[in-house]
Parts: sequence; structure tokens; C-alpha cells
Amino acid sequence: MAEPETPEAGEAQTSEGASLHVQSKDFAKMPSGKLEQWLKEVSPVAVQKVFKLPTWSYAFVTVLPEDKEKFKEAINGILCRDFNVTVKDGTPRKPPKTEEERAAKRQKKNSFPPGHVPTLKDLKEKLKNKDPGDVLHKSAPLIEWSYEQQLGMKSTHIKTAVRAFTKQVAQKCKDLNQPEPSWTSHAWSKASGAPLGCACPLDDIIGTPADSLEGYRNKCEFSIGWDANGEVECGFVQRITDDGFGRLVASCEEVPLVPQVMKRLCQAVRDCARTSKFAIFKRGKGWKSGFWRLVMARFSGSELLVMVQTATATGEEKEQLCAEIRAALTQESLQLNVVSIYLQFNDEVSDAARPTAPLELIYGQSQLRMKLLGLAFDIGPLSFYQANSITCELLYGRALEWLQPKEEVAVLDVCCGVGTIGLCASQKCRKVIGIELVPEAVESAKANAALNEIHNTEWTVGKAEDVLPKLLEEMDPSLQVSAVVDPPRPGLHHVVLRALRSCSQLSRIVYVSCNPDSLVEDVVKLTMPSENDEDPFVPVRAVAVDMFPHTLHCEMILLLERMSQVKDPRKTEAPAAAPADEATNDT
Repeated sequence: MAEPETPEAGEAQTSEGASLHVQSKDFAKMPSGKLEQWLKEVSPVAVQKVFKLPTWSYAFVTVLPEDKEKFKEAINGILCRDFNVTVKDGTPRKPPKTEEERAAKRQKKNSFPPGHVPTLKDLKEKLKNKDPGDVLHKSAPLIEWSYEQQLGMKSTHIKTAVRAFTKQVAQKCKDLNQPEPSWTSHAWSKASGAPLGCACPLDDIIGTPADSLEGYRNKCEFSIGWDANGEVECGFVQRITDDGFGRLVASCEEVPLVPQVMKRLCQAVRDCARTSKFAIFKRGKGWKSGFWRLVMARFSGSELLVMVQTATATGEEKEQLCAEIRAALTQESLQLNVVSIYLQFNDEVSDAARPTAPLELIYGQSQLRMKLLGLAFDIGPLSFYQANSITCELLYGRALEWLQPKEEVAVLDVCCGVGTIGLCASQKCRKVIGIELVPEAVESAKANAALNEIHNTEWTVGKAEDVLPKLLEEMDPSLQVSAVVDPPRPGLHHVVLRALRSCSQLSRIVYVSCNPDSLVEDVVKLTMPSENDEDPFVPVRAVAVDMFPHTLHCEMILLLERMSQVKDPRKTEAPAAAPADEATNDT
């Protein structure tokens, strides 16, 4: 197998000296430190640097240019342990590409024929592991297409997900020599007015309103670092530097997803960091230094909650840091209306802080109040909350319409977060039972219920796969049960799927998904016929939701009902068949 290449492998002549390729089969089992020690013992000249990865049978050794030939003469051919050593000149490294060369390469790789509208799958494959260039195209890769075209791409993507689980269930049944469910047939699809190959109809995509296509995010994270000119900047990471550790940061001024108030916030943080006595955080292999790392902001529509992340500061140093932050973010001239500032300490190499990372309120109120479907929600810096408030109302409105919460119905809110969907449903149903892994989120759900004077809710902390089976067993048998599930990207745990499927009281599931790929896997498990389950779920209706315009992300909602409750569309007058062009997909 070919050995991996590294940047160091190419250095033939460095500012330190000359690089040589030194090889022996014995080196493969020698740690880099042991090899360096051995070379220094046998070399008649000073060894400045030795670079070797664990599995390599070779190393790159740097000596002074005037010692190069003497080193080669002394080391080439000598015995290490069982094998001889060979020494060759290092291969000259190619000079780093200029920004113009990088841009030309990106253009060639990322371009499509004029007038061509690609699928999301095409774009994801095209952009995988590619440098998108500026932060505009990194943050908003669909910005080159009209919003109508973007909605078309996302509608097709969700249609393909529906077609995928329809096809997979039919194929699994064939493989097991059992009858295919009627809902997977072409006749069912045609009679229900679904697109060709889809088990259920798809509603028109729910898009973000035209007046909310810019500045729609209510939460953003911005890195503090250096731009391409070496100036301190607060914005988005454009790319990782060639050493694999540094971040090249660019302004977010041209990114349409970011609200204007957050752009002004970035300017305030940038100006503060530029004049601060505290350095910007830097990291390398085995070392790190400095303080300023990132800033996170949440926007209610009128007020800002801000969390600044730095390396740990203590005592007087911490007080000075807090004073700088407060002074920078509360200037009236900036019109930021910051009502809450948190300071988070993180000493890890990664900016993703551990759950136990110290977090302290250093200014203002502890939470930010958000409004949603007539209710109020108080959220903190670490709370989960949908990032597009306007379109979130449209998504929840459709989910509740399909959920059909009624007086005789108990609603299960699985992966409930701070309780947004469940609390919105609580006004029309008997009770809401929320399940959430994060204790802080459950406390927020309880507080939000009290805030809105809602008293028919219960909230349980724990993994859904641990909590749900027992909870369903203890359910009041007189109640009908509907469930809304809004899982993270990996989807639902198999124990949760089994518990939902085996609960005979549960008649309806509304699945809200941020990842159609994992939804496909879950729907197959919920709908596959089984000898032990005479009444599996059936997909009834689906819709795509564009919560994040200009990006590759797309949400979807799927309604599933028990087979016994679904009318066979083949036995009623069939709607008009779907247009032929709806048969296209992005596979």
C-alpha cells in the first residue's frame, strides 16, 4: 500500500537546512523519538530535525547544508538493527498555490454547464472535501440559483427520500419472500396522486417567505482570528491553514443568512479584539496560547443574547477581560440592544466546548425571550431552538395540523428539547408528555410551561430508548395517543422505533426530520410488515420545508398512520396522476 504524503515530505531545502530521505525496514517499528536518538548517536554531524509517522519505514532528516554530504557518506549503508539504511535527497516541495490558482481550481471543479440546475445530491458530491472559496459560497452554496430553483432542488430531494423508503420496503419484502405492502405498489401511488414511485402524496414545499430570505438566522457562531491579510477579524472560518491547525477568518458582511445586527456585533468584537491586551487564541501540534476564540449570538427580533468564548482567565485578568467585553458590546451607538452576555472558558484545541465547560453570566438577564405561535419561550446560550423563527412557525403549523391534537388525545413529544412543539400542541389536547436527554432542556421546558400558564404537560429526562417503553406501558388505556418526533441527524434509536410501533394506542406519528437519509431508515423499520404486528404504520403524506435558504439543508415532515386507519385510495375515485416530469429524482 502506498505511503501517505505529507507537507514535510517535500522539503528538500529549508531555512533550517537540507532535508534528506532516510529509509530502513527497521524504522517501521521504531518510534520517532527512538529513531531521532539513534541517528544523533551514529551521525558525525548535528541532526536538526527528524520527522516520521508511526507506520513509516522512512523519515525526513534535516541537517545543515554544509553537513549534507558528510551525513550521507556516514549513514548510507550502515546497519540499523537487521536492515541497512539508505539516504537520498528529499524531493523538492511544490510551492503553495496562490489564491488565484485556488480560485481557478475551485471554479473548474464546482462549475456546472450554463443553465443546468443540479440536484442537491450533485452539489453535495461536487462540494465534498472541496474548498468552496469565499465565506459567501461556503455559507450559502446555493446563492447562485434563484430561490424558485432552490425550492425545486429541495422538493426533488425530499421526493427522492419518499421514493427511497417505498422502494426499500418493497425490496426487503421480496428478499424475505413475503407479500409487499399494498402501499408500495404503482397502483396505490397512482390512485393517491403521489409522484411516480412514491407511497404517498407530497404537498407543495414550505419555503421561507420572500421578505425573510436575508438575515433569517436567529443564532450564529463567529470565529475570532486573522484574515488573509493578517488582520484580526470576527466572522466565519474561510478555510483551515495548511498546517491543519490555524483558521483563516473572513468577514460575514456579504453573507445573506446573517442579520444586520449580528454583523454590527462582529464589528464590535473585532474592534475590541484588535485593541485588547489579550491575544487571539492560537493552536498547534502540542501547544496553544492566547484567549479570544469565538462569539455566539441569539436574536429575538429586538434583543441579543451573546456568549463569548475564550481560554481560561482568572483573578484580575478575568475581571479585565469581562470589562473589555461588556464595554465593547453595550455601546449605545452600535444599537445592538444586548440584554445578556455570557463568558465561556474553553482550553481545548477544538472550539466545540465540553458540556462541563465553565459558563458564567457577566452582564444582564440570564435568558432571551422568543415568541412562537402565540407562546413565549425563554432560552439560554446552550438551549436548542430552531434557527429560523419565521419558517419554524410554518413548519410547526403543518406538523400540528397533521398531528390533530384533540381533547381525548395524549401527545408524545419525543426529543422535545425546550418543549416548543409539545407546548404548542398542549392547547388542543388532553396532555403532552415530553422526553428529552438534556436535563437543562427539560428544566427549560418546565419553566416555559409555567411561563405560558400551561398545566397539562409532563417532562421526563432520559434517553428516549430507556424511558419510552415503560412510559407507553403505563399510559392511560382510555386515551388515544399521537406522537411527534424531532430527532437529531442520526435519527431514532431502534428501541424507540420498536416501542412506537408496538404501542397499540399510538395511531399517528408526525416525523419532523432534519436529515431525510436517516428518516428513510427509520420509516422502513416503522412500516415493514411483521408476523408479530398486524397493524404497521403507513406513510400518508409528506412535505419539504426550507428552513435554511441558500444552503444545502432541507427539512421534511412525514405523517404516518396505522394501516387499519388508512383508506385504500384504489377503492375510491383516483385523483389525476402526477405529471410525468415529477418522476425525476436526484439519484
